[in-house]
Amino acid sequence: MKNTHRILSISIMMAVLSMPALAKDEKPVASVNGVDITEKTLKNYMDVVNRSRPGSVTQQDALDDLIVTEVALQEAKKAKFQDREDIQAQIREATKKIILSTWTREKSESIEITDADLKAAYDTRMADQEKLEYKARHVLLKTEEEAKAVIKAVTDGGDFEKLAKEKSTGPSAAKGGDLGWFKPSTMVPPFAKAITAMKKGDVTQQPVRTNFGWHVIKLEGEREAQLPALEQLKPQLKRTLIQERMIAMLDEIKDKADVKIMLPEEKSAEAASEKPGIVEEKAK
Repeated sequence: MKNTHRILSISIMMAVLSMPALAKDEKPVASVNGVDITEKTLKNYMDVVNRSRPGSVTQQDALDDLIVTEVALQEAKKAKFQDREDIQAQIREATKKIILSTWTREKSESIEITDADLKAAYDTRMADQEKLEYKARHVLLKTEEEAKAVIKAVTDGGDFEKLAKEKSTGPSAAKGGDLGWFKPSTMVPPFAKAITAMKKGDVTQQPVRTNFGWHVIKLEGEREAQLPALEQLKPQLKRTLIQERMIAMLDEIKDKADVKIMLPEEKSAEAASEKPGIVEEKAK
């Protein structure tokens, strides 16, 4: 059981050991050949383990895991594993990732986004939003003839909701074809186009065809769209603005850099598919 626990803990121990170095005055809880294992390291390890498997490790078990890990690490160093080229290559790659990650985080944190910036971004986003929402019912049918028959029945005084329950093949049939409130963009284009051309109380006089079938639609209402408030979107807008400014900054840095590209340009698909024989024939 102990061995199984230790095997399961290897990746977690590696994560803890990769954490930033601690202060020299940290209180040690064990020593392995003169190398201290600190109270902070033990706490970090237990925190990580308990997040993934709550209550699965005691303090003594956790300390034993760290001791075994340190013993193994020292053995690897004795065998000069740290000098192997493949490991050095991994260290270089890891170093680049850490440097880039830290630089990106600190640069992002240094970007100041004002309330005016957020308001401008909010206004731009809201300008692109649909201003109206619609409430409608529909009857979905397999053929145009069936749809026309429903339109005639409604024109002759038939109850739309009842007809939807009886005739519709869509999932809203049980609710009398009720689709609730929606924005046109959430519907397939032919349906959206029909809805936005209607007035409250209208029923389509011609069936509307979509990839789902043939629709007979009744518009029951329209209202101003419920747009999210600025406060609600502030965190999202701030992330977007920071990302945009980071991209702009990186583009500027790239433009100033001395970049030489040795990779040959790829031929376009059209040029690549053109056969020499055909070119020669055209040239004659």
